[in-house]
This record gives sequence, C-alpha cells and structure tokens, in this order.
Amino acid sequence: MELHLIASRVLGVIPRTPEQFHATFDHAMSVLSDEPTMRWSCIALIAAGVGLALARRLIPTLICVLALGVTSYVWLQVSHVREGVILYTFSPDHGLTEADLLAPVVVSISVLLWLIGQAVWRRRGPRQTYRETRTVSVTSS
Repeated sequence: MELHLIASRVLGVIPRTPEQFHATFDHAMSVLSDEPTMRWSCIALIAAGVGLALARRLIPTLICVLALGVTSYVWLQVSHVREGVILYTFSPDHGLTEADLLAPVVVSISVLLWLIGQAVWRRRGPRQTYRETRTVSVTSS
C-alpha cells in the first residue's frame, strides 16, 4: 500500500466535527471503562508524557523518557484487547489500529511541550531559590 493511502486512512479516523469528536470520545471512554488494564496503562502513558513535558533537569528528563518508553510499550501490548478500526494490515496477524496511534501522539505532544519548556526555561534562566536570594546580616558585637 502506498504512503498516501496509509495517510488518508489514518487521517480518515480523525473527527472533523464536534459531534464526531464527541462520539469518538464517548466510545473511547466506554472502552477504557470496560477494560481496567487499558484504563490504567492509558493513565500511566499520559502521566509519563506529562512528566516529560514538565521535566527541566537532566536526570528527571532521562527518568521520564524511560518511563514514557516503558508505558508506550505497555500500552501497545495491552491495547490488543480492543484496538478499534484497522488502518493498515501488515500481515494477517499484524496491523496498525486506532489504539496504536495513542502512543506516538502522547510521545510527540510531550516531546514538543518539553522542547517549548526548555526554550522558555533557558530564556528566563533558572529561578533562584529562596535561600539564595535571602540576605543574611551578621552583626558583630
């Protein structure tokens, strides 16, 4: 299958009106409420993405990247229960589904927000702590 056909199938599942979005959202929430493993892995994936978006230092960023990678892998394994519309079939047993698109979307959004946050943080500079800004006056008697 050619790339433009794959792209048209992927873009075809994106809701275009508020009514379509509402119906898609309601369906996704009903699936997540029926499947607790999917619900918890989705929450973990989004939490890892938010953690990466908010991380500013090296070690927390690396921990969040690792957490995002692990939760993305877990989501791809857990989402096989209820995957949604098949967008592309690689073989009779493997294909790309709506549920598989959540991990790249969360990763992309969190990396974009992390980059924006890094740019803002570098521009403003790290904030001084209260202890650094406090002046201590020592009087000798």
